[in-house]
Amino acid sequence: MIKELHIANLAVILDTTLEFKSDYTCLIGETGAGKSLVVSSLGLLGEERSDYSLLRNKEKKAYVAGLFSLDEDFILKHDEVKDYVDSENNLLVKRVLNPDKTSRYYLNDEIVSFNEFKNVTSHLINIHSQNEKSDLLDPSKQLFYVDEYLKDKIKKVKADYIAAYKELTSLKASYKELLASNSELDEDYLSFQIKEIEKYDLKEGEIEELNEEFNSLRGFDKLKDKYASFKNETENSYSLDNALSGAVKGLFSLKDSELDNQAKACLEDIYALQNHLSELDEAFSSFNVDPRRLDYINQRLFDLKGLQRKYGKTSEEILAKLQDYKEKLSKIESFSLDKEKLENDILKQTSIVKEKADLLTKARKESALKLAKAIGIEMADLGLRKNSFEVSFKEVEPTSNGQDEVCFEVSLNEGLEKASLAKAASGGEASRLMLALKVVLNALDPYDMLVFDEVDTGVSGKVASLVAKKLKAISLSSPLLVISHLPQVVASCKSGVLISKKSQDKMTITAAKALDEQEILSEVARMLSGDKVTTSALDQARELIKEYK
Repeated sequence: MIKELHIANLAVILDTTLEFKSDYTCLIGETGAGKSLVVSSLGLLGEERSDYSLLRNKEKKAYVAGLFSLDEDFILKHDEVKDYVDSENNLLVKRVLNPDKTSRYYLNDEIVSFNEFKNVTSHLINIHSQNEKSDLLDPSKQLFYVDEYLKDKIKKVKADYIAAYKELTSLKASYKELLASNSELDEDYLSFQIKEIEKYDLKEGEIEELNEEFNSLRGFDKLKDKYASFKNETENSYSLDNALSGAVKGLFSLKDSELDNQAKACLEDIYALQNHLSELDEAFSSFNVDPRRLDYINQRLFDLKGLQRKYGKTSEEILAKLQDYKEKLSKIESFSLDKEKLENDILKQTSIVKEKADLLTKARKESALKLAKAIGIEMADLGLRKNSFEVSFKEVEPTSNGQDEVCFEVSLNEGLEKASLAKAASGGEASRLMLALKVVLNALDPYDMLVFDEVDTGVSGKVASLVAKKLKAISLSSPLLVISHLPQVVASCKSGVLISKKSQDKMTITAAKALDEQEILSEVARMLSGDKVTTSALDQARELIKEYK
């Protein structure tokens, strides 16, 4: 439960701390004193949007901080809080509103994102007032309550359904994966691709070898020109061959002379050069370039370009694709069998899921009838039309939560058709209707703290006493904070906080004060008799308080 609420620089509140000393507290105070502002502050500890217009001093930050003491059961049920509570299971929740219209969020003094803040505080406080949208209006939450009301019976049926639905989901995923992984397993398509590749009779490495030969042949014309230039240089008027022959004759005349060694060395070099020149001629003459070969290679490479565009750049890639298509073609029969089996399995599992969903729907309808009856009793106790509440069902496409969409419906006036909660009630009827719902539903999914604002709208007399008893019953499952002008409600509370306003330095400020038993007695007596508290009123207040002990 909440232990303290600290509010600073928010509207008429300068800086005040509210202490909560029991699990059932009443906020008491004159109209306009700031009680609803306290409720708004509690809303800021949840997912309510920051309202920067509330900053009292626009140049200073405002903040709301709540200290919660959570019990083990609550922490076990709500994993989202366990990483933030301290060793004594305390949780300090704080929101800061800055003058620059930004907000900061803290959990036990650790700054967190808004989404994280909202997730952790989602089950701490639930506020019901004329201006708040209750979670009871959420269809998914309504279905949750139906499941929780007979949870021991529904749990097994729902588990069976979820298991069947997961199996169906798994089969559908396998089917989708099979189709995706075999998207090319089309016999006509594969046969066409194979024929298109095979008609070119591509050999391993052929494209690369042809490109190499083409480049070589295309360079022969340049080589021929260069060789012709070389021959021209060596076959002019002083022919290299003639020069070398003349040199040989001259060197022979030097043999057996003092230059014999040098002459022999020169002769060896000249003979070697003549051999090299002869080999060069033979090598050039060996080139037998057929222009038709060049044309053939050019055409062949042009034809193979089509394969390269579709199947790969290299001979290896194209032939690998051909092999892949052949392997896939061989798998078509296996794929067809696997596909047919999965389709049959999905049909069978869909039927099983439908059977399990129908059983879940049946169990839910049984739970809904009993839930409606329990709520109807609470409504009748609060002076609302008897047997006017029901849970309607609509079958939808199955999800992990079943095939049911439910709607809480009510008809509070004779002759009117039942309508959803959001449309059916208004004013005091809405307050009493929500109170009746909370008596039953909060026990199924307790919040750490419930807040009721304007719960006494349009209520008096016997109904006021019933409202007080219902609120006290709710406080057994969740700590409760109520704002009320009904003496019966205040008398049923275990503790009270007086909200008052006063002028200080020509400004209005709101203050909070925890009330002791005698002060609560006086407040109840004042509500019974007016501003002047009489002895008779005190006696009556004392009896009223005793009635709710």
